[in-house]
Amino acid sequence: MGSPQVLLVGGRSGGHIYALLAIAETLRARDPRTAILCVGERGRMEEDLVPRAGYDLRTLTMPAGWRGAPRWLGLYRQAKAILAEFAPDIVIGSGGQVCLPLLLAARRARRPMILLEPNAIPGRANRLAARFARPDVIGILLPAARGCFPADLRIEEVGYPLRPELFGQDRGAAMTSLGLDPARRTLLVFGGSQGSGHLNEVLTAMLPGLKADWATGWQVLHLGGWINAKGLAPEVAAELTINYHYLPYLHDMAQALAAADLVVGRAGATSLAELAALGLPALLAPLPGLADNHQWFNAQWFGEAGAAVIVPDPELTPQRLETELAALMSNPSRLAAMAAAARGLGKPDAAARVVALMDELLERRA
Repeated sequence: MGSPQVLLVGGRSGGHIYALLAIAETLRARDPRTAILCVGERGRMEEDLVPRAGYDLRTLTMPAGWRGAPRWLGLYRQAKAILAEFAPDIVIGSGGQVCLPLLLAARRARRPMILLEPNAIPGRANRLAARFARPDVIGILLPAARGCFPADLRIEEVGYPLRPELFGQDRGAAMTSLGLDPARRTLLVFGGSQGSGHLNEVLTAMLPGLKADWATGWQVLHLGGWINAKGLAPEVAAELTINYHYLPYLHDMAQALAAADLVVGRAGATSLAELAALGLPALLAPLPGLADNHQWFNAQWFGEAGAAVIVPDPELTPQRLETELAALMSNPSRLAAMAAAARGLGKPDAAARVVALMDELLERRA
């Protein structure tokens, strides 16, 4: 089998984009001649992240909702044109609305397809793609997602592809690069790639009044987020009893995770896949109001395994956060047990598993 042409489609969230890039890196590391085209959503993060990683990107302008048949018909025609021009041997989708027209076009063109679903409850786009495009394989991260797809489709628990640079990071070098104190343990607070306004507000309200004994042995690395960036003013941070480091966004998230000992965050599927693969314990406040409340069910996967403490978002106040952190940070053996539980959920080789599935489908087609 020669070098394949692979079309990777997904977008809107950082998780979907980084999953595609992880697959792309795995393919290129194996065979630099592999032709790769990424398709994403216009006006979203992929317009920065994909070219930055060195891959070609085509974009579609996606509608705000699901109404408007003429608009979706136009997207389907654009998808058909992309497939006709690039002529991929296989199409791999990582999630997001943009997957739907591409996978439907791939079915019409009789191209093999793999669709990845990281959440416990799949989003509408992936459910529609599974029903009408009928991918050859659906790769899932959380076992609960299996029952959300047609029973006659092939479902494989492959995990969710993660960037290769997450692994093998030097903790000391990461600390130095981020300006952190290597003698202290690190609390990493972030709300996903876009950030969380509520997490930012709760943290910045808690820190100025913090008097806890454990604070002297810890430091905070606070990532505000792509959209919802908000940190403490430098003059306020200078008066804290705990070392505080703020960044609005960090492209090299691998460094932050390498430096972390405990994470406070949301329950986005990609973030959980990263925490599991790296064995990081967490305090999770699932983002409410999302489709099917899927972050709550994502968090249950981590919580039931003993890898996380879960606090419903309405209950996350500065006082509650301080109480929960005190209970964790004053109990190293509990943190160690949570880390081990997280590691037991991890699939750090997810990108390689997806590529192996791709090889299987292409060999069967040859």
